[in-house]
Amino acid sequence: MRNQLVIKGLLLLCFVVLTNGCTALPSIEGRTPSYTQTNLHNTQLSRLVNQKLIPHQDQSGVVLVNSGQDAFSSRIALTDAAERTIDAQYYIWNSDLTGRLLAERLLDAANRGVRVRLLLDDFGLGAGEKDNALIALAAHPKIELRVYNPLHTGLRNGLRKVFGLIVGSARLNRRMHSKTYIVDGSFSIVGGRNIGDEYFDASQQMNYRDRELLVVGPVVVDISKQFDVMWNSQWSFPIASLLKSSSTPEEIQKKYHDLHEFTETDREQFYALPANATERLKLFNSWLDKSTWAITEFVYNPPEITGGDEVKGAVFTESLMKQLDSVDKEILVESAYFILSDEFIKQLDPLLNNDIKIKVLTNSLITTDLWTIHAGYTRNRKDIIKRGIELYEFRPDAASCQQLMENRQLNCTDFKFSLHSKSVVFDRKVVLVGSFNLNPRSRYLNTETGLIVHSPKLAEQIARDIEENMKPENSWQVLLNEDGELNWHARTQGQVSIETHEPDTGIWLRLKTFLFSWLPVEKYL
Repeated sequence: MRNQLVIKGLLLLCFVVLTNGCTALPSIEGRTPSYTQTNLHNTQLSRLVNQKLIPHQDQSGVVLVNSGQDAFSSRIALTDAAERTIDAQYYIWNSDLTGRLLAERLLDAANRGVRVRLLLDDFGLGAGEKDNALIALAAHPKIELRVYNPLHTGLRNGLRKVFGLIVGSARLNRRMHSKTYIVDGSFSIVGGRNIGDEYFDASQQMNYRDRELLVVGPVVVDISKQFDVMWNSQWSFPIASLLKSSSTPEEIQKKYHDLHEFTETDREQFYALPANATERLKLFNSWLDKSTWAITEFVYNPPEITGGDEVKGAVFTESLMKQLDSVDKEILVESAYFILSDEFIKQLDPLLNNDIKIKVLTNSLITTDLWTIHAGYTRNRKDIIKRGIELYEFRPDAASCQQLMENRQLNCTDFKFSLHSKSVVFDRKVVLVGSFNLNPRSRYLNTETGLIVHSPKLAEQIARDIEENMKPENSWQVLLNEDGELNWHARTQGQVSIETHEPDTGIWLRLKTFLFSWLPVEKYL
């Protein structure tokens, strides 16, 4: 009898959640379109860039951003220097130290008169503190926040989102995974990072190895055009249209005050950031002086993919295949998530038959942040190795961690180190860096962004970085033994080790990963 009451109560809860949340999305007829400003030639940033552009014609300047500290400092410096406009789009914006520090700097920019447009995926915009901080920003007259592909009106908490996903999975599984940051139409940052402590070497629990490119020049125009396409698409909704109630002016001012108090209290825990205009100018000039100038393409999956049009939407995959078809000798891959469908593996056969070497660095089961995706990867892992592709799985105790971690307040032994970067190097002549993982979700479901840089210099630099992290001190090489079973080979302080199952994992994690690998959900991983 008690069990029946519990079940009835749960069913009633489900009904209430669904009927309260699953209303139709609001109309966008009253939404005001906006576009990249064109009169940006007199800002400090544009003047700096224009001085360097003259001898480079159609080339763009590219700077590799490997460390989390550099990635965050770059955003802070550019935001503090902004005079006219900031456009940012992200899958996740956390309400932690870095998320709030950057939010506060955006608020300061808006107070200076800078127009700020924030486009965030609904799954990365949670409830509670996170929503409150960002929604408070959106109340500022110079800041506009839009939510991409929201579940339903009023679905602002995790429980309702879960039920929303169940009743609308076809559309809701298609997410905005794009990541760009554009300031005054002059500088842009494109790559794999979201906004949160773990992406900027500031987390006490887990930090990601990631990669971005900071760019100037003609490619920034293309990045801005993409932002306008996403911003004005049918899937982008002003946050106010999704809320059931609005905050009073007094409540908004209190949130601004709380945001400032939070950052004032906790900023001492953080590494040094550019403190004034002199330090910022020195940083900007150093970027321009060390830039690699090259023909640079910006590629992205447009919003058509969100509507289910995988022909018009899967543009990124077309660009990737075009580059693969042009390879003569070698492909180096670094991808946080690596799932090759049977169809995609067959597409690689001509390359392998022509003795083209393919080497892949991805997460191990212990370093991945999503064991469900690792389960999809394991289905074809043996077949991938048999075909001649070299597989390396990242170690949580990678010796390279301390070299990458510029935040000396943290010790690599105190947190989990995981792989989040997404890069492909083609013949050490061309390199792709972006948000695109080599998995079905990036190919068929998500919007994605990336840069293809035609530069042997940059390609070689990233190739060496990837190969460094394939070394046995940093990754396990996965090989087949004489019986055709998987072995994981590594080296620690000169001692070679061979594991016969997923290293550093417990039986329960391995079991649930194995069971999940049999589910027919590959496309959604």
